[in-house]
Amino acid sequence: MENRKLELLKKLEKSFADDPDIEEVSVFTKEELNAPMDVLRMLVTDYGPGLIDVLAEFSFIPFEGEAEVWYFSSVVTIKNNIPKDAVSALAGAAARLNFFLPYGSFGINPSGDTLVFKNVTLIKTADPDKNVLESMELAVDRALFIPESYSDLLMGVAEGRVLLSDFIDSLPE
Repeated sequence: MENRKLELLKKLEKSFADDPDIEEVSVFTKEELNAPMDVLRMLVTDYGPGLIDVLAEFSFIPFEGEAEVWYFSSVVTIKNNIPKDAVSALAGAAARLNFFLPYGSFGINPSGDTLVFKNVTLIKTADPDKNVLESMELAVDRALFIPESYSDLLMGVAEGRVLLSDFIDSLPE
């Protein structure tokens, strides 16, 4: 089962290798990372209205034993090195925004210095590889598409260019 997951990540890597907005795409094995899972990493350039670079990571969350579904995790790092005095406003902005999102959520890591967008997609293990790969590609597309339109506003809150009240006013009622 673990080999199948790694092979699917490698196929996913190939499907995004020629994307002009992806500067680097590589699969790292759990042995290379000294981690419990293999990870596909993408450096996405010119992302969102602010044309920033983001790191996107995709993996299957480790699960003991046989399962009917896999948990395919998407994590897009939007901003590192958040100033400590901006964490509270950024957390408030992310919490308000999460209410409106159709998929995934924004969050700040436990040390308070990194803004990410996260989601987990359930994938049936009994599906043929072709269907699993299609589900993975769709999950990647959604994980990159959903936060793209909000990244610049959230970066503005983190950098003090956008007040939390202005950010909240920009959201639907």
